[in-house]
Amino acid sequence: MKHLVKFIIVFIVFAQAQQVKAVEKGDFHVNLTTNLGHHSFIPVYELKAFNGTKGKFEKFGFIPGVTMNMDYAASPYFSIGGWFTFSGRSYTKDSSSVLFDLKYRSFGVGMRGVFHLYQLISEKGNTKLDADKFDVYIPLAVGGGFRLKSKGSSLAEFQKFKGGAIVGSGIGMTYYFVEHIGANIEAGYCEGSYAKIGLAFKF
Repeated sequence: MKHLVKFIIVFIVFAQAQQVKAVEKGDFHVNLTTNLGHHSFIPVYELKAFNGTKGKFEKFGFIPGVTMNMDYAASPYFSIGGWFTFSGRSYTKDSSSVLFDLKYRSFGVGMRGVFHLYQLISEKGNTKLDADKFDVYIPLAVGGGFRLKSKGSSLAEFQKFKGGAIVGSGIGMTYYFVEHIGANIEAGYCEGSYAKIGLAFKF
């Protein structure tokens, strides 16, 4: 009986030592997310245009997009990697609209660093959510943004190719419902939007 108790204690200690955290040194993370609330790069340009005939501004409205983040965990508290984002929308065929035949296409590429706050907090004190499944982090992204020209548009500003800088940060959360797949959400001034939601993969 004593040997059985010793075996159980050793097994529990070993299992705890082998517990996989949400972020460990050497992990490779890939986030595939949908953009929510598109924004331009720097220098900023307005996502609306004035219609002189109707005497009002026409807003571009919701512009769908996707972002892919690829991060390598240099430590449990810091990751570094790259990102790519694309947003686009084709507008009305109504010839009375200033957005007539406008094809908006914008993309960006760059690098980012990620500070994993929850992993540090979980080691320093008691936390309600397990650090092996849950992560809260602060990303810092830098890169370039580019807008493709729309030849069919009547808006001179959008008939030419344009580029600029993207610098952004915010806060993000990842929850792994299985060991290598989870849900991800970010909010702030992200790479190409004000928020993102999607899936996280860990390798």
